[in-house]
Amino acid sequence: MPILYTFYHIMLPILIPIGIGALLHKKFKFELGSFSKLILNYYVPALAFVKIYESKLSAGLVVSVFGFLLLQFIVIVMIGYGVSRVMGYSRPMAASFSNSVSLTNNGNVGIPINAMAFKQDPFAMSIQVIVVVFELFATFTFGLVNASKATAGLKGALIQFSKMPVLYAIVAGALLRVFDIPLPEPIVTPLDQIAAGMLSFALVSIGAQMASAKLQQNTSAVLLSSLVRLVVSPLCAFALIQLLQLHGVAAQALFIASAIPTSRNSAALALEYGNEPGFAAQAVLLSMLLSSVTLTVVVDLAMRLF
Repeated sequence: MPILYTFYHIMLPILIPIGIGALLHKKFKFELGSFSKLILNYYVPALAFVKIYESKLSAGLVVSVFGFLLLQFIVIVMIGYGVSRVMGYSRPMAASFSNSVSLTNNGNVGIPINAMAFKQDPFAMSIQVIVVVFELFATFTFGLVNASKATAGLKGALIQFSKMPVLYAIVAGALLRVFDIPLPEPIVTPLDQIAAGMLSFALVSIGAQMASAKLQQNTSAVLLSSLVRLVVSPLCAFALIQLLQLHGVAAQALFIASAIPTSRNSAALALEYGNEPGFAAQAVLLSMLLSSVTLTVVVDLAMRLF
């Protein structure tokens, strides 16, 4: 798969709505705080419920992929904390930096990239669904606690976590899936529509946040964040894939997922709890911009190596 073909058919369709969001924000000056609340409390719970409720995955596949994702997540979190300690970041900055390197945009960006890279292959998308579910758990457990404990303490963070709608959406979707309980169409239809609308809204909101961010402070931290997220993470993933002897489409999908840029949710959490939101927005901005190059290379390598 030539590099230019990969960029044209996979990355460009993602970058266009982001660019539109940036242009719209320049003209209308959106309230980004409202965007984050909509994503965290409306779109993400619907997406989490639908993906879990509709998934058809074997237990063995779920366990093996979750095992890989957990090992990778632990390694990246340790690297994030190590960098923060070496650089002497403050507590809020360390929390924001750790989230920026460990939380990825595998829902908003990873799903369409997977769909286009594998031409809607059901097995590849099943792998991506597991990744998205794992990311949701990671974001609204570790990510939320990590962001809020810097300002609210661990007890306050756990209270905030218990209030997150996505927690109950995940539990409800899993229970209905396990017991094979069908939902009436008037409930399924709006949930599907909300989940489907998340991609467009999230990409536009990323563009709006990128338009409002400027690379004028914490430049070294932003560069380090992008380096870990876009380069170190796929290198770690490659090593784990070799260690766990994963092959074929599963290895390809996981390798690509490891190189997805920083999560919009990491910036939303930073904005919500006041953990260096300027840095977090810049981390999303730079990682998204650089990923147009790094992801193109990673997708091409995934098809060649596995």
